[in-house]
Amino acid sequence: MKVLMVNGSPKANACIATALKIASEVLKEEGIETETIHIGNKDIRG
Repeated sequence: MKVLMVNGSPKANACIATALKIASEVLKEEGIETETIHIGNKDIRG
């Protein structure tokens, strides 16, 4: 299984990034692969 983590914060290395890193480490211990992408600095329109 692979989990995609999305960081929507405008600051790439702020609190959300830290939380995602901790969650990623816990998932890795359980054998689950993760990938984190940062979209907070992208111009995304819906």
